[in-house]
Amino acid sequence: VGVRLLVQQITGLTHREMNVANRKKSTVTKRDLATRVRIALRPDVKLHQAQVADVITHTLDAIRDALVNGDTVELRNFGVFKIEIRKERIGRNPKDPSVDIRIPARKVVKFRSGKEMKSQLDAAASAEAEAPPAPEPGGAGFDSE
Repeated sequence: VGVRLLVQQITGLTHREMNVANRKKSTVTKRDLATRVRIALRPDVKLHQAQVADVITHTLDAIRDALVNGDTVELRNFGVFKIEIRKERIGRNPKDPSVDIRIPARKVVKFRSGKEMKSQLDAAASAEAEAPPAPEPGGAGFDSE
């Protein structure tokens, strides 16, 4: 029995859940988020992956709808989403810099992180700054065996 299969049997994680849990830095998709939530809830809550994904979809829809209605969305310890209006301005055409272009005012979503998130991000940044850099493939200190 391979080590990976043994770990799967002990933890009860699927192949995909193990990949999501073990990944370093990457883009986290809605599917990855659902997998992480499912792992965090197990074994207390018995939900299928699709059910967790539906909850996430409905949550994001509710946040979007609130913002479209002009509401501010505050998630304690996480952050605040709010709508701001970007003023109209004059821009330049990169292909013909002598031509001015009117860029109309528009609404944009702004996010401000909460205190708890800020402190966790600061702690992660400090840990990264203190960690030695990983060796580059083919560079000095890289074992190609």
